[in-house]
Amino acid sequence: MNPTRSRLLFLALLAAPAPLSAQQAVPVAAAASERVDAAVNARIRDEGLNRSRVMETAIYLSDVIGPRLAGSPQYRRAAEWSRDRLTSFGLANAALEPWGIRRGRGWEATRHSVELVAPYYARIVAYPKAWSPATEGVVRGEPVLVSIRNEADLAKYRGQLRGRIVLNGEATVDSTRFAATGRRFTDAELDSLARLTDPGSPRDYADDSGGYADRVRQRNRFADLLREEGVAALLEPGRGAHGVVVSGYQAYDSDVSGAVPAFVVEAGDYARLVNLVRLGAAPTLEVELRTRETTTDTIGYNVVAEIPGSDPRLRDEVVIVGGHLDSWNVGTGAADNAAGVAVAMEAARILRAVGAQPKRTIRVALWDAEEHEDYYGSGGYVRKHFGDPETGRLLPGRRRSAAYFNIDNGAGRIRGIYLQGNAALRPVFSAYLEPFRDLGASTVTLKNTGSTDHMPFVGVGIPAFTFIQDPLDYGTRTHHSNRDVAALLLEDDLKQAAVVVASVLIHTANRDGALPGAR
Repeated sequence: MNPTRSRLLFLALLAAPAPLSAQQAVPVAAAASERVDAAVNARIRDEGLNRSRVMETAIYLSDVIGPRLAGSPQYRRAAEWSRDRLTSFGLANAALEPWGIRRGRGWEATRHSVELVAPYYARIVAYPKAWSPATEGVVRGEPVLVSIRNEADLAKYRGQLRGRIVLNGEATVDSTRFAATGRRFTDAELDSLARLTDPGSPRDYADDSGGYADRVRQRNRFADLLREEGVAALLEPGRGAHGVVVSGYQAYDSDVSGAVPAFVVEAGDYARLVNLVRLGAAPTLEVELRTRETTTDTIGYNVVAEIPGSDPRLRDEVVIVGGHLDSWNVGTGAADNAAGVAVAMEAARILRAVGAQPKRTIRVALWDAEEHEDYYGSGGYVRKHFGDPETGRLLPGRRRSAAYFNIDNGAGRIRGIYLQGNAALRPVFSAYLEPFRDLGASTVTLKNTGSTDHMPFVGVGIPAFTFIQDPLDYGTRTHHSNRDVAALLLEDDLKQAAVVVASVLIHTANRDGALPGAR
């Protein structure tokens, strides 16, 4: 299942999905009432499973182009490459479409290191927080251990931190070392999702984006205080186990020139430094961060391309599939979210390759700046074309958006779809997924889910969904971490996902009427 380039032994422990419970079967009446094109599904399967391009797309976006921080040269390169590749797949009108003014500066790290040079030498596993300013050359010194969470805490260290390398916080304890690092959904878990009658509290755009500005102000104030104290470099413990570094940001949407150079350190290495300090071993660190800021273009861009609709009555309506193209600055953004982008692009390629004729236009949209909590790219697109998810003001184009499907739950195979509480859609999506039961994709759940780019669409009443995907090691190893690299992608999972998405897209685009429950 893993690409032959890097088959890792631990992934062999991930069992293939077993057949799903019979209790999840589609009712006969529901399946009969929703037309499913078996012939086009057969062609989609053949193309997607036997002549796939999905893995090469994912590898190029992640390991060749590298991390794609919003506003960075790598993001722009990825956007241009994706536009050109979609054109080569036969899609029309491929373009970089502006979504608005980027907040913050373009940034990339050009060199960084944290090294222990006494009482012995060790290279410390650490990554800079994005948008951190550079150090003034190599900063050398004995670190000081503090616990600062707010301005009141900082008062205890007034006058003690100038020119110092600061260790802020306690070492994290790995409590998961005996747990499996990767897994698939079990039959019982999928059955529970399918049987769910209470979708949970409705998620809307405000739920996900609310409070972001406050958090930015808090981070900026904390950074300003450390700068005022003259801190030379800040080291903080990273989340994650098994040698993984889950990194973080400085504030994204403001000038961070008042911040201090900041690193997130792998938990074991951070604990080692704390132990050396506490035991009086007088550790000496050398810390360096070189960066480059790019400020020539403040416009943010999404990538869009489409398969034009063939029905004169319906071709102005759009079925959109997307995922975010940007990534964090550690690792190469493979599972989050080159995988989702590659699946969306591959689904479109498959449809062109098999000669599918959508009645409605199918549009691929690859989003900028999802990783900054406010969905800048997708939110800007929605505001431009459909309406404002915060004020509720709608544009005429809102009526022409038939559905949005998002792919951003890691790199696992698709097991089904979240209905966002729309019970009327259960028979529709059950019928669409039933032909892929043998591939493990047949679960339909009422459950609401958020925290990704379908939320701005939900905010203006567009039917918007994301797929249930096997978690694999997304939460334990790859999410926002230095291990988010293409070597941990599973080719068979991405192939399956692209096939399922392609079928859902063409069937949604070719429905006679709007999706049930659409506002």
